[in-house]
Amino acid sequence: MILKIFKGVWFFSLLTLLVVFFYVYAGLPAEVAFSESTSNLSISLNGFFYATILLFAVINVLVFVVNKLLSNGDQGFSSWFYGLVATFNFFFLTSLGFIHIFNGGDRYDFSNMGPAIYGSLILLFLWMMSWPVFLLYRKIISR
Repeated sequence: MILKIFKGVWFFSLLTLLVVFFYVYAGLPAEVAFSESTSNLSISLNGFFYATILLFAVINVLVFVVNKLLSNGDQGFSSWFYGLVATFNFFFLTSLGFIHIFNGGDRYDFSNMGPAIYGSLILLFLWMMSWPVFLLYRKIISR
């Protein structure tokens, strides 16, 4: 049952990610900037589109690859991995929001985005660490 819930969460996070990505993509300028400094780190809109879609595809296809190769019927690991990819999608959502605001041309205090981005990174780190901690806990309890 828990596996079905995590599959649903992952699926809806993927749908949300794609909808937000296409919304953000429609509002971006021809050169997508990532920095205000003199080096002006930027990429073309087409390059941003293809690199981002490739990144999203690789991360989300890992769900199927890992389920086929590594899970061996372990529903706990499969559930955890679906959750991991969903947290990656959440981080991508916050990153897309920052890119959209940064390239929007409006005056905005970017420090307001810090808690969302750092919060999603902390959530991602905590989720990554939860499986090894769970395995260690299960090993200690079984003694």
